[in-house]
Amino acid sequence: MSRRPSTGGRRLALGVDVAARRGCDVVILGDDLVARPLGRVHAGEELAARCRAIGAAVVAIDAPPGWATTGRRSCEAALSARGISVFSTPDAGRGEANPFYDWMRTGFAMFAAVDTCPTLETFPHAVAIALRGERPVGSLLKRPAEKLAWRRTALARAGVDITALRTIDEVDAALCAVTGLWHLDGRTEALGDPADGVLTLPVGLPSPRPTG
Repeated sequence: MSRRPSTGGRRLALGVDVAARRGCDVVILGDDLVARPLGRVHAGEELAARCRAIGAAVVAIDAPPGWATTGRRSCEAALSARGISVFSTPDAGRGEANPFYDWMRTGFAMFAAVDTCPTLETFPHAVAIALRGERPVGSLLKRPAEKLAWRRTALARAGVDITALRTIDEVDAALCAVTGLWHLDGRTEALGDPADGVLTLPVGLPSPRPTG
C-alpha cells in the first residue's frame, strides 16, 4: 500500500517537468522548502491521481495548456521583451504536423487531467532567472553541467533544500514547484493575456528591455 509522503508543511505545491517519451518528472514542495522527487508520470491520469493522493494545493507545469490561436502568444512576447528566450507555441495546424511538439501535447494532457486544484503554466529557465535576479551571461549554460549548477543555485538561493534532486529534469520540476508555492503567497507575476494563456513566474524578473 502506498503511503502519503510527508511534506513537513501545511501546503503542497507540485511541479511538473514535461517530456513526451521519458515521462514527466514530478517534484513536491511544502512549506518546509524541501524538494522531494516523486518519480515520473506518463499520462495525465497518473498526475491527477498523485494530486489527489497527496492533496496538492497547486500544480505548476512546464508547458502551455493548449495551442496558440492567433499568432504568437502575448506571454511569450512579454518574456522575449525581458531578454528571455522561449519556444513559441504554434497553432494547431503546425503543432499537430510536427513531432517536435509532442512534448507540448503531453503538457496539454497534464493540464486537462488535473481537476482538484489550480494549474499554472510556468517556465523553469525564467523561474531560475527570477530567483537569481539575473540572466546567465553569454554562453554560460551551453554545457549541461553548467545549466544544472546554475539552476540548482537558483533554488538554493530561494531557500530550497535541493539535497534529493539528482537530474536537470528534477531540478526543473522543483523550479516549477517553487512557482506554485510562491503563487500561493502572492509572490508571482502573470505575463500575457488570459485569452491566449498566462505564464506565471516568481517576482524578480528583469525589467523589459528598452525598445527603439
